[in-house]
This record gives sequence, structure tokens and C-alpha cells, in this order.
Amino acid sequence: MDQAFTRQKIKELRAMVGEGDRVAIVLQDDPDPDAMASAMALRTLLGRNKQTTPLFAFKPVTRPENRTMEHLLEIEIQPADTEELRAFDKIAMVDVQPPYFGEKIPRADIVIDHHTGYPGGAAAFEDVRTKYGATATIMTEYLVTADEKISERLATALLYGIRSDTLALSRRVTDDDLQAFTRLVPLANYSMLRQIDRPELPLSFAQILARAMKRMVVKDRLVVLNLGHVERDDLIVQMADFCLQFEGVAWVAVAGKLGGKLVISVRNHGMSGDNAGEAVKNLFADIGSAGGHRNMAKAVIPLRAWRRREGTTRDSQIESRLRELFSAWIKGEADDGAVRSAPGRNGN
Repeated sequence: MDQAFTRQKIKELRAMVGEGDRVAIVLQDDPDPDAMASAMALRTLLGRNKQTTPLFAFKPVTRPENRTMEHLLEIEIQPADTEELRAFDKIAMVDVQPPYFGEKIPRADIVIDHHTGYPGGAAAFEDVRTKYGATATIMTEYLVTADEKISERLATALLYGIRSDTLALSRRVTDDDLQAFTRLVPLANYSMLRQIDRPELPLSFAQILARAMKRMVVKDRLVVLNLGHVERDDLIVQMADFCLQFEGVAWVAVAGKLGGKLVISVRNHGMSGDNAGEAVKNLFADIGSAGGHRNMAKAVIPLRAWRRREGTTRDSQIESRLRELFSAWIKGEADDGAVRSAPGRNGN
């Protein structure tokens, strides 16, 4: 922990925000634990409350465990509106950077993040530490260096933020992440953490699970399922996580139709050579949005784009085609050109 550098950043940050300023903290779409925890920490560092420094997101929290965290820790995230944000004296963002939002954000005054791939200089105050595994680590350093009291509620949020973004300290972990995690351990509420880890699922998930399990097969260590129409995209994610637990499974691709889109969640164990993010980008970036990490990724494809490329949106044929695509990718046979020129399927 470079306390001299962090102390200077705290001085700059606090100097930017006047006592009477209203500050909006904007989070990425569908905020994750790292973002929510970091926003709570920034508000504490600035000596603010929910009224003077509310949290905003353009799309709400959807994953069950994240919704449980939001509820248990009483994290209030309001729907973001571009015109409403203009009225704030300062706009801050944590765990995300201005280019992510495009024209939806009128400006950015404060940016604290750990993600790579964005150009700098978009905000007056920036602290982007790309070697860190979580933004919550940066915020923990701020609080420790500033000698701020870290409440049990805040410690629980920050600990879960670091743990989730580093996959339980197994991905992109630095000594700084470990130091922050160690400082938070004795302060956190482990009963709450257990509740967050085991969120409630809707009864509809049991019905989806029962239907899917009848079709589930493991071939070449790969499981592919299409759930058809679903009411929430987090059910697709939950199914992918569930299927990865079975013996002999190394890759999982689970799809579902949500509105007019096909959502595909991909999981693997992150072993050498496996890269879920590269797989979905290679297979689907030409017809939708696709990306992610080595062991987890997601693609969101308009059904009309899928039909245009593949010739059908029938559930059974979507599942069959996904199996072909991922099987070829895993075997090292798929490349971008091969996917783009793949023959379409006939049907409705």
C-alpha cells in the first residue's frame, strides 16, 4: 500500500467537493458487488449520506446474490436519468469509466476504477489502478489511510466486493488486494455474507431446472442448454453456474430468450488455454454484444440477428447450433472467419 500516493489522492478528492455540493455516484449497468461497495466507501470518505450523495444506475441490479446484498446492506440505487444528473454539482463513478456510458453521462468529475481498456483524462479527478483485482481494494486503502472508521456494514460490502471480483482471491490478486482483504476480515458480518452467498431463487427456477435436466448431456466435457423464454436473465446465469458443478464438466453454455434477445451465459474452470471471454467474442461479436473474463462471459444477441445468421430461432435448433459452435471452439477448430461463414439453419 502506497500511503503517500493515496494520501495525496484523498487530499485532491476532498478539495474537489464543497460542503454544500450535491454529488451523484453513478454505477455501471446492473451494478456488481465491487461497484456497490466502492460507492458506499466513497460516500463515507466524503462524509456524505444518502440524501446528499445518492447512488444511480441506468439498469438495476439483477443477479440474485447481488440483489440480496443490496437488500441486506440497505444499498439504495436510484434509476439514472441524464437530465437529472445534470443538476448535480459533481458526478462521480466507481468501478467504471466515462466511455462506458457514451452520451448518457453529461460529464464526469471523479473516477475511481481498476479496469483496463479506457483512455484517461475524462475527469478532473482520476485514480485508475489497473493492476488491482478490485476497486473495493482502492477504496479500502483510502479509508485506512484517511483513518476513517469502517463500519461492520461497510466492511461486509467491501470484503464481498473484493472476494467476488477476484473469484475468492483466485483471479488477478495483488498484495494490495490481500492486505485490504485481511484488514476487512475481522470487521465483517459473516452471517450476512453467508446469506448473500445463498440468495433466494424464484419457484420458476425449479421448473426451468427440472425441464433442462431432462435434456442435459455432457459431451467432450461440454454442457449446452437453451432454456427458451425466461422472465429474468439471472436465471440463465444461475443455471450456468449450477451445471459447471457436475463431474466431468469443463465448459457450460446456457442460453435463454429474454424479450427480443438471446442471452448466452458461458462458464468454465479457467484452466490454461480456456477463455470464455474470447470464445463469445469470436463466436458472437458480429451479431451482438459479447465479452467477459477467462472463466465467465456473456453474449446478448437480438433474435432477429441470430435468425439472419443462423436461419432459425427454434429453441431446439438454437441449442444444437450452440453445441456445434462451442464444441468447435473448444477443439480449436473455430475462428472468426469460420463462424461468419457458417451455414444458416432453416426453420422458424
